[in-house]
Amino acid sequence: MKSLLPLLLVAAAAQAETTSVKAPADSFSLTADNFMIARDVDDFDGMSYGIKAKVWDGARMTLGFADATSDRFDLVSGLNVEVGARRFAVGAEYDMHIEQGIVTLSLAYGQTTGRTKGGFVGDAFRNQQFVLGASYARPLGEGFTAILSANKFLSDFDTDKGFSTASARTALAERFDGSPFSVGLTLAYTPVEYVTVHLTYATEDSVLGLGRADNTLSFGVRANF
Repeated sequence: MKSLLPLLLVAAAAQAETTSVKAPADSFSLTADNFMIARDVDDFDGMSYGIKAKVWDGARMTLGFADATSDRFDLVSGLNVEVGARRFAVGAEYDMHIEQGIVTLSLAYGQTTGRTKGGFVGDAFRNQQFVLGASYARPLGEGFTAILSANKFLSDFDTDKGFSTASARTALAERFDGSPFSVGLTLAYTPVEYVTVHLTYATEDSVLGLGRADNTLSFGVRANF
């Protein structure tokens, strides 16, 4: 997996904030995650970043960006490639407080684009998606929180018309097209005020939203202001 230096920088900045100005928690947050998506022979690993801003009580606007690179693999006979994928997303979420925790509902629009290098260098695909999400967060005590989440990706996958050959374009769609339904479990820990570290295991591809993945593992930090 890629270096965790960006995560450490975010945590350091957040700790500096908590020792100076006491800003309202949850009005604004920054998140950075190091993730790995397990697949058949083309695992991805990379970084994702998120911004959330409170618009009114319980409601937030969200922005997200992810950048990942796959292992090299044989797409078709004689064509060995590596895929670089980038994702941008914008959305909203709403909290509903219940007796023992918080239920959060979310809706986002995202786009994941892929480029290859190796046997073919150039644009490979574009995947536009709506993402419906729900999560339940419950405090465990001593700064720990457990979060159960589910996300449904509604995809519109297109291969680039200039990508390699017709058979390669078909193989690309067969490998990455799909509308995953991902279920995840997160353990979060807040060691100091306004800073939370978290570890998440999710089924399928919970970051890029590409089809036919086995699972996603991510580790990250969130700074609240």
